[in-house]
Amino acid sequence: MDPRQYKQGKTQRGLTYSYYYFSPPAAGKPFLLFSHGFPSASYLWLKQVAFFHPLSYGLIVPDNLGYGGPDKPTDPSGLGFGL
Repeated sequence: MDPRQYKQGKTQRGLTYSYYYFSPPAAGKPFLLFSHGFPSASYLWLKQVAFFHPLSYGLIVPDNLGYGGPDKPTDPSGLGFGL
């Protein structure tokens, strides 16, 4: 996965998330969301991204907190469900 396609965003709680983002160049193609489980990162979906990218699908592949590029909170209370 091309590192230049990774984006970052900060939540209201001040936590930084990272995600792989590819916008479809062709109109009418849907976005596909790939979400990894525990303990893994977005890199888990490398082969799927390599398959769907040339087919011009939009791709969103986030890294969950603590894995890959996002923040890694050490206080468990920072791992709640709120934004």
